[in-house]
Amino acid sequence: MKYEQLIEIGKKFAAVPVTYSFEMEQFDPIKQVQILRGTGDPAVLLAGTPKNDEPGYDFIATRIERKITYRDGILTEVSHGRQTAKKVSLQPVLEKLLASLKTPKISELPLFTGGLIGYFSYDYVKYANPKLHLRARDQDQLADVDLFMVDQVVAYNHATKQVTISQIEPMKTLTKARYETVIQSLQGLAQTIIKGGDVEQPHFHLDSHFKLQFSESEFTEKVAETKKHIVAGDVFQLILSNPQRATMSGSLLGASRRLFEESPAPYQFYFRDGDFETLGASPETLITRQHGKLYSYPLAGTRRRGKTEAEDDQFATELTTSEKELSEHNMLIDLGRNDLGRISKFGTVKVTRTRALLKFANVMHLGSKIESVADATASAIDVINAVMPAGTLSGAPKLSAIQIIDDLEKQKRGIYGGCLGYMDFNGDLDLCIGIRLAYRKGDQVVIHSGAGIVADSIPKYEYQEFNNKASAVKAALVEASEEGMQNAISGR
Repeated sequence: MKYEQLIEIGKKFAAVPVTYSFEMEQFDPIKQVQILRGTGDPAVLLAGTPKNDEPGYDFIATRIERKITYRDGILTEVSHGRQTAKKVSLQPVLEKLLASLKTPKISELPLFTGGLIGYFSYDYVKYANPKLHLRARDQDQLADVDLFMVDQVVAYNHATKQVTISQIEPMKTLTKARYETVIQSLQGLAQTIIKGGDVEQPHFHLDSHFKLQFSESEFTEKVAETKKHIVAGDVFQLILSNPQRATMSGSLLGASRRLFEESPAPYQFYFRDGDFETLGASPETLITRQHGKLYSYPLAGTRRRGKTEAEDDQFATELTTSEKELSEHNMLIDLGRNDLGRISKFGTVKVTRTRALLKFANVMHLGSKIESVADATASAIDVINAVMPAGTLSGAPKLSAIQIIDDLEKQKRGIYGGCLGYMDFNGDLDLCIGIRLAYRKGDQVVIHSGAGIVADSIPKYEYQEFNNKASAVKAALVEASEEGMQNAISGR
C-alpha cells in the first residue's frame, strides 16, 4: 500500500501496518522460523490447515518489541534488554499496550499484522474470576500468561502463495522518508526469506519413557469423587485430565515437522520463551473475533479413528448415536452460548452448526459452531475473560467444575486447557484451545489430555480416552526422538 493511502486510512489511528509482499511458491514455516529467529531466542510460529472460508496462513513473529509474563499476580516485562517486575492487575496493562498502537482494519492484508501473541494458561481463570480459590501446586513453575508484543510479522497466504511482511509504524513519526526506509528494510528481510539456506533439524531426544500422573486405580477413585459431586448437583459434567511426563534434551522444534505432517489441524503452533516451549496441533477454536463478529467451535465427544474403513464407520456411528456423547455435547453448546452472550449484542447469539462429525488424524469429534455480533465495547481481554477456559476443558457449571478440578488434580494445568494465538492491534483476535500439545519446562516434557466425566461414565473407557487424545502428539515425539538418534548414528 502506498504512503499516501496509508496516511489517509490511518489518520484516526495510533499506527498503521507498512507492508511489503512477494510471491513464493514454496514456504517452509519450520525452516523459516529457524532462519528468522536465532537458536534460543524467543520465537512463535502459528500455522495450520485453513478453517472456514479463510485461505490459511502461516505467521512468524520476526520482531518482538516486548515480552510480558504474568505469574501469581507479578507482571514481568522485558523490552530492549531492560527487565521490570511489579505486582499489578494484568488487564489494564494489556489493554493499554494494544491501544498504544491501535491500527485500522485493512481487508486486503493478512489476518494478523501485529499485536500480542502467545498464551493464557488454564490457570489464568483465577484472575478473570476472583471468587475462585485455586490451590494446585506449581510443579513446573509455569507462567499464567506469556505474551510477545510483536510489531513485525511474516505471513504466508496458502491460497495465493504470497508472503506479506508487516511492520507496525506509529502515525506520529511516519514521514515519507521513514516509510521508504521501512520498505527498504522489509525488502532486505524478503531477500533473507527467499534465499533460505540449509538449516539443521534441531536436536530433540526423549531421555525417558512417558508416565501418566494417575494410575488407572487412582483415576477410578477420582471418577467416583466426581460422581458424588454430580449426584449432589454441584456439576453435570467434569473434565478430568491426566498429564504424562518424560525427560528430554534439545528442542521441541525438532519434533514439529513430524507432528505437523501427521496431525493436520487448523491450529499448529510452536512457542519458545527461555526454558519453556510448547508445540501443538489443536483442532479447536476457543474464540475468534473478525469484522465485528464472534465465532466459537466447541468440540465434544470423541472416538479414535478406525484401523479400517469399516471400523472407522462403526466408531462414527457409535459417536453420532451415543446418548451420553450427545447429552454432553448439548450441555457444552449451552455453556458456549452463555459465554458468548456476555460479550455479544443482545439477541445475536446463534448456533449455526450442530453436532457435525469431524475427523482428524487419530480421533474423531462432534463439532458445533456458535456465532454472534460482538459487543463493540468489549476489549480483547474482556472477550478472553468471558470464555476462558472453554467448557469443553472444564465442564458445567463452569466455575463449580473448575474448583472441583483444582481439588482433584492438585497440579496447575498450565497451557493445557488455556489458549494460544493472537490479539491484533486492529481489535481482531484468534485463539485456539490448548489441547493436542506438549510443553517443555527445563528438561521435563509434558503431554496433557482429559476425559469428560458424567453420571454414567465407565472409568476404564475414560482412562483409555487419555491415550486416544494424546496418541498423535506422543507418537510424533517418540518418532522424532528415534529419527534423531538414527541421524546421529549415521552422521547426518
